[in-house]
Amino acid sequence: MPGIRDHEPVIIEEFNGWWKRGDDESCPLDHFIMADNVQYSNSAVMTRDWLDTYQKNITPLKKITRIYNYVMQKGQSLLVLREGGDIFHIIDKQTMFGPILSISTMEDFGFVAVNGYAYITPFKNYVNTLGKNVQLGVKGEFMYVYKGDGTNARKAAGQPPINGILGSPETAKKPFIAHNTTTDGKMFAGIHVFAVAFNGGPLGPLPIFPVVDAPGGKQIQLENIPIGPVGTTSRTVVGTQAIAHDVYKDANQSTYTYYVVEVIPDNTTTNKIVDIADDDTSGTHPIYTPGAGTPPPDDGGLLVQQATTEGFCDFGYHLVAVVYETDTGYLTAPGPERFGACTYTDVKKAVKVSHIPVSPDSFVTKRHLVSTKWIPEYNGDQKGYQFFFIPEGKIDDNTTTTKEVSYYDADLLEDASHLIDQFPEIAAGVSLTTYHGRLVLVGENTYPKKEDGTEDIAQPDNRSVARVSEPGEPESIDKVEGLIIAPLDGNALTNAQEMRDVLYLFKDTRTIAYVDNEDVPSSWLPEKVDEGIGASVHGIGTVLDTGGVNVDYLLIVDWSGLMLFNGTYARPELTFKIEDYWLSLNRNEFRFMQIINDSISKKLWITLPPPNRHMMLYMDYGNGLSPDKVKWARWIFDAQITAVALIETNKVILGASAGV
Repeated sequence: MPGIRDHEPVIIEEFNGWWKRGDDESCPLDHFIMADNVQYSNSAVMTRDWLDTYQKNITPLKKITRIYNYVMQKGQSLLVLREGGDIFHIIDKQTMFGPILSISTMEDFGFVAVNGYAYITPFKNYVNTLGKNVQLGVKGEFMYVYKGDGTNARKAAGQPPINGILGSPETAKKPFIAHNTTTDGKMFAGIHVFAVAFNGGPLGPLPIFPVVDAPGGKQIQLENIPIGPVGTTSRTVVGTQAIAHDVYKDANQSTYTYYVVEVIPDNTTTNKIVDIADDDTSGTHPIYTPGAGTPPPDDGGLLVQQATTEGFCDFGYHLVAVVYETDTGYLTAPGPERFGACTYTDVKKAVKVSHIPVSPDSFVTKRHLVSTKWIPEYNGDQKGYQFFFIPEGKIDDNTTTTKEVSYYDADLLEDASHLIDQFPEIAAGVSLTTYHGRLVLVGENTYPKKEDGTEDIAQPDNRSVARVSEPGEPESIDKVEGLIIAPLDGNALTNAQEMRDVLYLFKDTRTIAYVDNEDVPSSWLPEKVDEGIGASVHGIGTVLDTGGVNVDYLLIVDWSGLMLFNGTYARPELTFKIEDYWLSLNRNEFRFMQIINDSISKKLWITLPPPNRHMMLYMDYGNGLSPDKVKWARWIFDAQITAVALIETNKVILGASAGV
């Protein structure tokens, strides 16, 4: 045939994959305009591997929407979400727990494993007024923690000790306390003891009256003066004159002479200022003689007093509180609502703490006593002081209600103050990661709080806020200092990732970097990396269980293509060869795209958004991770592929929903 006989054959040494860029004539000779259901090995091309059911001897889960590789201390496993909001824990091919968490409004979830525990944040898709999809934490939901043992996941963190009704501070039991003020006054230096009587009756509260070690020349504040029972028409506040330290004994409070401080003609007033000189001879403060009746009882609030047993402590006014410890090691904020207080007067006696709260939560396994050092002039702000763990204050149960401890102020070394302002429950977001031993959560669906605790919907919501925990304490997030506010542009944070000692926060089209300055997260300064490239909620390539850090780069799903990120974004995109196909994808549905990187076999898979959910993108980068060397293919299935994960190093697990 003319022209064929002299034709020089074109030898293709290696097939370099799928080409979908420009018209068909632009396809290089070593590429195909169609490469479906194939995979690559060196210079060869072959059909993709066949599929098998991972779960054996149990009824396989169906209608899967998300899968994560959950690495426990005992090995790898899977967390699987199915339609309807149920999460299951698949230990192996024969063993499955669950559902370990069920939230009907949960469409998807973020996940990170820390110390073998699974931290889970439920989220869903919302549509704004412009029709744009926005992924945020499920409104009114929280971050959860799962221990990996088949028991149900529970809210992360935990409520602090209380002795009233949760959420109703006015019901809290408040021990009667007395303390010095900074206001100049007439009180003589020495120890003063105060008590109360109902309707002129016996003194209380029992078993111990509040004590103040006055410096002299100042006023004394009485707080939480006991309220009498029905029928109480008046209350008499009494106090001693100054008692020398070498004379005063706690155990003999009833033996001292008490003088009338004031008669309160109601049964409602709870605070009073005492400013009376010991040499006041006006006759308005006579010696009090108790009448008949019932003394004010101990109200059940946290009670701190000097014990009768030998021990040691430092002189002065101290606040004492209780911290719960959960089975995941989380330490709650100190409680109860009103801390215990006592002026230590005998340095050779121990300190007795009574009415220690018992948690109603079964996951609280231990409790700790915390204390301030000596407070010379207490201002009434019980949370405004530094607290420390008492060395002998650990209680290895959730039943004991009384404990004696001995400690000097110099023994108080382990700071507990960071617990005071932490969240007792953590609002749900969309993505979780870790940075410098801290847990990071982004994409919450809440508003800043007003002073009364309600949401201030007139302010921008918290979609641009990242919550950052204390180092080594993933459930401890400070309300004030444990946050980063990304630039406000109306778009939500979608992802977060650590790389090269830098924390990167992502929006759909934004990338911002933060560096730990060894101060609180709220002080970390932003550095804009790129204002045109970002990541979707599952759009950072994970490598086994490492959370995405592989050697020195990240693989990121952006609207413009699959990007190689090593501190800056490399151009052209890794999807250069299939740019037309990528740009045809529905960017409003990129929440369905999940990327998995098998760095051992040098292969990568990406799930696709509708209407292409029955397909996946497959990339082989065995010849190098650059746009010209990667090989692309498209895998097609008879079902919608909704999720992908790697397990057992490089075994690909696919999650499927409804058929095509």
